[in-house]
Amino acid sequence: MLMSVILPGNAVAADRTQVEIVNTFSHLRADVMWASQSAFQQVFLWPNNTSASQEFDLLDSGNGFFRIRARHSSQCLMLDWRSGFYSNGTPIIQYPYCNAGYAPAEWQQRTLPAADDCTDNICTRSSGPDLTVLVNRATGRCLDSDNGAGGAPRVQAALQQWDCVTSSDAWNICNQAWDILRPGSHPL
Repeated sequence: MLMSVILPGNAVAADRTQVEIVNTFSHLRADVMWASQSAFQQVFLWPNNTSASQEFDLLDSGNGFFRIRARHSSQCLMLDWRSGFYSNGTPIIQYPYCNAGYAPAEWQQRTLPAADDCTDNICTRSSGPDLTVLVNRATGRCLDSDNGAGGAPRVQAALQQWDCVTSSDAWNICNQAWDILRPGSHPL
């Protein structure tokens, strides 16, 4: 399986790149719930419907970090700070404050190598693709789909932050693996 990932190592040359954020395993898109333009609206996974609420601009924050701005509302995706602390399960919301330097709204890509195939204590490198996770600058936790069952996340799984997986064979890798694609692109 070949995937086109657009995130550069050092942010975005022209300060923004239009993308869709697609779960690698379910192929569902990050979507601002019900295409709302309201502040504090959460984000969930939804089938591709070619709407602007599934399209985002990546805005360069410097040092390899970027902000994710919803094209339909011009608001950035960030951790919901209203509880006063950030923990596993903190929801991802959209909010109008979108300035560089606000760490709860800044993300960085991390690549996990494909899992090893092991048989009879002999391990060889898998031919599968490397996987991409998105790490929040404020907490060091990853963009995650609310999916405690494991496997491919379901439609309407809310996006949240969670401790980052450390290998591509973790039981919950399906919740945190993302493809960053140009709108209209499809995973192969």
